[in-house]
Amino acid sequence: MTKHLVVVMILLAAGVALALAIPMGIVISNDRHDSFMANLQNTTLATSVTLAAQPESQWPATVSAVASNTGARVVVVNNKFVLVADSDQSAVDRTFDRPEIQTAMTGTLTTGSRTSATLETDLHYVAAPVVKGEKVVAVVRLSLVDADVTVVVRTALISLAIFVFAVMLFAGVLAWLMARSISAPLSRVADVAERLPDDLSLRADEADGPIEVQAVAGALNATAERLTGILERTQAVAADASHHLKTPLTGVRLRLEAIEDISSDESVRVEAQRATAEVDRLTHRIDQILALARSDAGDTLRGQCDASSVIAERVDEASITADECNLRLDLQIEGGLHAAVTAPPLARVIDELLGNAFEYARTQVRVILVRADGNAVLTVEDDGMGLPIIEQEVVFNRFVRGASAIAGGSGLGLALVRETARACGGDAVAFTSPLGGLAVRTTWPLA
Repeated sequence: MTKHLVVVMILLAAGVALALAIPMGIVISNDRHDSFMANLQNTTLATSVTLAAQPESQWPATVSAVASNTGARVVVVNNKFVLVADSDQSAVDRTFDRPEIQTAMTGTLTTGSRTSATLETDLHYVAAPVVKGEKVVAVVRLSLVDADVTVVVRTALISLAIFVFAVMLFAGVLAWLMARSISAPLSRVADVAERLPDDLSLRADEADGPIEVQAVAGALNATAERLTGILERTQAVAADASHHLKTPLTGVRLRLEAIEDISSDESVRVEAQRATAEVDRLTHRIDQILALARSDAGDTLRGQCDASSVIAERVDEASITADECNLRLDLQIEGGLHAAVTAPPLARVIDELLGNAFEYARTQVRVILVRADGNAVLTVEDDGMGLPIIEQEVVFNRFVRGASAIAGGSGLGLALVRETARACGGDAVAFTSPLGGLAVRTTWPLA
């Protein structure tokens, strides 16, 4: 906005200044030319009076002095049209018959311009008679070539151009100050809006900037207040749900384990084991839903943890499950990677990815953690049946499962993985693993 406003103001000032400067330049050019010739005419008359009061022997000195002061060529021609003095130090005692000299010999002041055949340029002149005893004894002429007059006019036009540039510069500075008075507070409001998702306690200054910007700041603060209230209530609901759902499930699980332990009927024990597995699965699903709810409620995931250590620890614990499933669990890890995420969300992500891989792998699961492009890149691969390319994006949607998915899943695991990664500034994608099954790659910005 600042740039556009400055450009518009400069163009507007330039248009106005040029609209005034062009006719003004013509007037100034004509005025400077006329003023210059008037000054030359006055000097010529003054010189003729001086020469009339001097003996002829002093004329060369006077001619040189006048030429030095005016920059003009000064010549004196007697009434016989013989050159008697010349500031250019040309040869004297020669005929110097010019139209303006002839006119001035009649006692008339002559001013004008003509083309000089000798100089091959326009000549501006003033010729005045030198009168002694009511008799014209000589003529003095001051002349300048066209370039000398043009210099005077050009100087005036350059001054006018400088004035136009100064007006444009002033307009640009004024526009910049005006734009800054609007854009600076607006930028501060935008900065608050940008950082608000990570910190809902931030508020914009409602007394900063023009009234329109203050209105925007007030609207932003009101929205932030409402969001804060909504998210606090959502967090409270998530916390209450965690307590009120998991506590009775834990009780049910304990009773099923007790039935399994005390029952002598094998069929009852088998059913109790199956019920316990269903309770565990339901508990896991509740954990997933609550984790997504906390993410939606704005619980911050940003922080810092040693990703290498967290992943190594989770893989080590998962190795027991891998052995029970007769799977080979390989780990390729680069040490010392500190990701911009707290440890619990990262641990949940690796657990979800390993749990998903264990369900579909035939013989092998591989976990890789490396540094790439300023991120910690975590990839979990398996050699299972994989996913068709058309399904490799949609499986990250909530409650969406692949067409060949094993029964009993919730369709929330990969959604939780992607949403957690994106909340930290990373991402998650699925592709076909080099092992032949599915690979899920997550990226985490390095702290």
